[in-house]
Amino acid sequence: KKKRYHRHTPQQIQELEAVFKECPHPDEKQRMELSRRLNLESRQVKFWFQNRRTQMKQTQIERHENALLRQENDKLRAENMTIREAMRNPMCASCGGAAVLGEVSLEEQHLRIENARLKDELDRVCALAGK
Repeated sequence: KKKRYHRHTPQQIQELEAVFKECPHPDEKQRMELSRRLNLESRQVKFWFQNRRTQMKQTQIERHENALLRQENDKLRAENMTIREAMRNPMCASCGGAAVLGEVSLEEQHLRIENARLKDELDRVCALAGK
């Protein structure tokens, strides 16, 4: 016949927690005394402490992971704000002046025309040199 699983009473848990705060690794003698006082089997006390230590360790790991994720989140938020600010105030990459998006500056138009003229001239010279 299987023993029925039962949770500990709030008073038992309160006592176990109080002892755990003082000593998370009780020895055999301490466990026996505690089990006698709480009307539990020694194994129940042993496993309660084992489970509680595991739970504490897992909580610490989760807190550490949460802290790392918060840092990463803060970093991404700051980066996002920087990018949004840069989009609000576009700057020219070469001169650092205010960039005009969607419009080609007069200087850029002149440079493109000059580029096209020089390419044509280079093509003519190459064609003449090839003859």
